[in-house]
Amino acid sequence: LLKSSGEKKLVLKAPTGSGKTIITAEFLKQLVNDKEVKTPLSFVWTAPRQLHTQSRQKLERYYEDSRALECSDFDDLTDKQIGENEILFLNWESINKKGKNTIVKENEQEFYLSKIIENTKEEGRDIVLIIDESHHHATSEISKDLITDIAPRLTIEVSATPKMNNPDEIVSVSLEDVKLEGMIKKSVILNPDFKNVLEKENLKTALAKGTDAMVLKLALKKRDELAAAYKAAGININPLLLIQLPDRKT
Repeated sequence: LLKSSGEKKLVLKAPTGSGKTIITAEFLKQLVNDKEVKTPLSFVWTAPRQLHTQSRQKLERYYEDSRALECSDFDDLTDKQIGENEILFLNWESINKKGKNTIVKENEQEFYLSKIIENTKEEGRDIVLIIDESHHHATSEISKDLITDIAPRLTIEVSATPKMNNPDEIVSVSLEDVKLEGMIKKSVILNPDFKNVLEKENLKTALAKGTDAMVLKLALKKRDELAAAYKAAGININPLLLIQLPDRKT
């Protein structure tokens, strides 16, 4: 796509739990090491909510040994540009022009997003825009305006359920491949010894009538059973109990 003229769009479609962030990180590493890519590249990585921070931390760990790319926040750009093989991580809401933020607002110091993009391009670098979890925001009018303002040479949308219209290429990772790799499980045993009824997409379980303390007690009992089974088999594994809390809305 970079060999072709004009701005191009690429979609990475992969199931939840397949490791999309690491897949993208490895792709970017291979991209900057590709001798056939003649034009130097700078990167902008956007994500909703605070996912951009999580992504930055993952990529910093991933590039810790190779130092293939540098990961930066907006305040790190003291030279008012995105360097070669540098990734600027942005919260998508923070660059929403209708929001109250300083990143897109023009100022006398010339330290705002569009100026930084302009400076980067003037240095002869192409910009690659990565839109992580793109189904959350990439199709809104505000988002389209921002993509137009950034005018990246290549836009990569990353999502389990991408919404991009007319991409130039789609890279798909199948659910079966992810299961074969052991990234996600083929099946889950839900609340054994209790009646479970699946109605459309909702699971109703008799366990729901119990208290939180009861649920935890049963979970701890199951954890102990698994630990004993591993020990009996001579396998050094300590099973973990994962407790998922409700989201903030509930």
